[in-house]
Amino acid sequence: MRVEKSGAWVPVDLTLSREGDWVTPVASAVPVRFAAGGSSELAQVQTESGEWVTEVWPHGDLPAALIEKDTATYPDVFPGVDLKLVATKTGMASVYVVESEKAAQSLALSDLHILVEGAELSSTSVGGVVAETSDGAELVAGQPLWWDSSQGGTFREPGGDEAPVPVAHDVAVDRITLDVGESVDVEERRSGEDVEYPIFVDPDWSKGEAAAWYTDAAFPNVSYLSAGASNVLRVGISEPYRSDMFFQFPLSELKGKQITAARLNTTLVKVMSCNPQPIGVHTFGPKTAGFTWAQEQSWNSAGTAGWSGLLQSAWTGPNCGAPATTVGWNVTSGVKAKLAAGLVQFAFTYENPSAESRRHFSRDASLIVTYNSYPDTPTDLKITSPPRTCGSATAPAVLGSSTVAVSVDQRDPDPGNVGTAFYLAKADALGTVVSSQSSGLGAKGTKTAQFTGLAEGKYAWRARGYDGVANSLAYSAWCYFTVDTTDPVVPTLSSAASTFTVGHPVSVNAAGAADVAGYVYWITPVATQGATPPPVPVDGVVSTSGQLPTCSATTKSVRWACATAGSATALTVAPVDSLSTLWVSAYDKAGNQSLAKGFPLYANGNTGTPASAANVDSGHGWHVTSLMSPLPATVPDSNPWIGANGIALVIPENASTTTVDLPDAPFESPVLDTNVGTAEEVHTESAPIDVTKSFTLSMWVKAGHVPTTNSEVIAMQDGSTLGHIQLQVTSTGKFAFCLGDAFANMSSTALTSNCATGGTVTPGTWQMVTGIWDAVNQQLRIHVGNDITPVGSVSHVPGAGVASGGSALYFGPNPDTGRFRGLIANPMALPGVANSNQLGQMAGFFLPFS
Repeated sequence: MRVEKSGAWVPVDLTLSREGDWVTPVASAVPVRFAAGGSSELAQVQTESGEWVTEVWPHGDLPAALIEKDTATYPDVFPGVDLKLVATKTGMASVYVVESEKAAQSLALSDLHILVEGAELSSTSVGGVVAETSDGAELVAGQPLWWDSSQGGTFREPGGDEAPVPVAHDVAVDRITLDVGESVDVEERRSGEDVEYPIFVDPDWSKGEAAAWYTDAAFPNVSYLSAGASNVLRVGISEPYRSDMFFQFPLSELKGKQITAARLNTTLVKVMSCNPQPIGVHTFGPKTAGFTWAQEQSWNSAGTAGWSGLLQSAWTGPNCGAPATTVGWNVTSGVKAKLAAGLVQFAFTYENPSAESRRHFSRDASLIVTYNSYPDTPTDLKITSPPRTCGSATAPAVLGSSTVAVSVDQRDPDPGNVGTAFYLAKADALGTVVSSQSSGLGAKGTKTAQFTGLAEGKYAWRARGYDGVANSLAYSAWCYFTVDTTDPVVPTLSSAASTFTVGHPVSVNAAGAADVAGYVYWITPVATQGATPPPVPVDGVVSTSGQLPTCSATTKSVRWACATAGSATALTVAPVDSLSTLWVSAYDKAGNQSLAKGFPLYANGNTGTPASAANVDSGHGWHVTSLMSPLPATVPDSNPWIGANGIALVIPENASTTTVDLPDAPFESPVLDTNVGTAEEVHTESAPIDVTKSFTLSMWVKAGHVPTTNSEVIAMQDGSTLGHIQLQVTSTGKFAFCLGDAFANMSSTALTSNCATGGTVTPGTWQMVTGIWDAVNQQLRIHVGNDITPVGSVSHVPGAGVASGGSALYFGPNPDTGRFRGLIANPMALPGVANSNQLGQMAGFFLPFS
């Protein structure tokens, strides 16, 4: 027998040792501790719930305990009476050693009582005692018994074939009271023989889950249930004794297990008759453990007592004189039959009711069960390729591949390898397996399978665990999916709009088939082309082998919209030039994608009625090339229509200098020079741009060199050294137009997600650079020259930190380490999205205003 201690299973060891004020066994199935002496606390037994039930000695302080192996002896607790506490494998026994008749007849032993704290006591139907704690946990005690020293009896066992006899006792809610003298008188009158002293009185406590007892016809109303200080069980006939013996074992830990073998082992202690007769083993009940012979006979009127058939052939065993022998019975069928009940009770009975044959067996029996835990039902069902969440019968997952990979999480309560079997069926014929796959045996965890060559249609798969011995008790749930490898038709596009303006929103409706999941759309700055649509941009390609995209999102060059069930999906877009086209591609739930369909963003699709240009007459510009050199300290707004709303450009005396150059060759003109590093910067008097709305920022620049770190040509400040708008020359020789929340540093890595980057910086050459924030299409674009096709673009959704105004534009701003080194001419800050004609005007050194 092994018990769990400190997280490990160890052999039972009942050797007592001192631990503070207590004496405890090394390892017992039921924790017990005995008093070391010197107090009134006698012993404690721990219940299954962890509560301790305490026996209190009400007769003064106990003497010091004398320890020998599993026994603590308290000498002379009364005159002529020693008390022995014995640690047993399932609890404890209290044995009073009464040395003389005088002691037995003393007043103390006529009212021998023990108080119990921490539980309430009550009598059982079989004469025992139950101690129940407040949380419902229980300890049980057999009927108190006693025996004398005749035939070699000791405090552990009666001698010969004598059976212990009952002790007269009473049970109150907090105590057990014994009358030893009366019990001795009753036995002497019954047997007609004198008692041999010392005598031994044995109450006990155990947890009661495992139990062993016997019945005896000579004492039909006595329960021989014991915690095990008296180790002998009896079975057979030796008149006037007739006995059956019984064992009880809990099976709750084995529920749900597959029992492959079970064997009950115990020890044949002694053969009491030289005429051995067969003994049979059966299951029965369940009945209350510790029942008496009379109770056994009361429900044995049919002669079977409810026994099962023999669990194995009747056993005869050795003849008298044989040494103590380990014996075992095959009880596999009995354990299987009682598994659901949570406990099993075995009856060992004499098979010949007329022949004397009596044997003693040890209570110390063990039930050895070999079992296999059923593997767990697989969990966490997934479709891993294409990656999808399992669907239901009414809403299956949709896959665009004829090859489907799946996985489960497979566990097993037992150590060792485990596998999973996968079963595929048509969704409308779940009882017919069309494909089965096995993961093979391996470590617990993720198990995978793949189904190939699937035609279009609806399917379902499920899984079941196996461990080489047994399958899991249940299949997993079904995981439904549909195979669809057909591309959706191109969407139908329409709009109620009759007029179009560059940068101004217009609603276009997209409609498609019922299985369409969403649309990807983008705009090109050219008229609608012929029958061959352009390819879908790389970041707008949907894959049947990957996850579906997040609809209602914006990526580098495209936008996404979820399909609206039962109706058209409204797309809000804006023309990007006088003749521009909206392109829309539909994709379904399987990831199949249609060709793109174009929709002209100009009236009636007629190239003769282009979209109107954005009105930029409220914009600002500083056309320095039209001025005389040197430039004045304050350059007025060049917009002739701006009037009192004009914003001047301030050139501080110690700021970057002005010089002359040839931006409009061969004409030499004054320009801004940012090559001088000072704390003062060229700047506008106030904010010329509302960055929450579409705007265009354009200027001519002449870089002196490609910087080693990104440098700012201009920045729109907001009370910090870096701003919300930046036009940069990058360390990779590109231009970058950046818009977003306040930047943390000049690192290109930190700004990538907010910057449209492209074009090639040519040091020593004048280049017109334009950044456009298209708020309707949620896109930043950067242009070099007057080409309406951007050299770089990126999606942009304004963050919470974007300021709507209140900060000036700074040219070649601080810090000096990130300052642009070069020349700047004719900066323009315009509301709205500039078209190709307006870009051409600025490239030709004309003002873009009407």
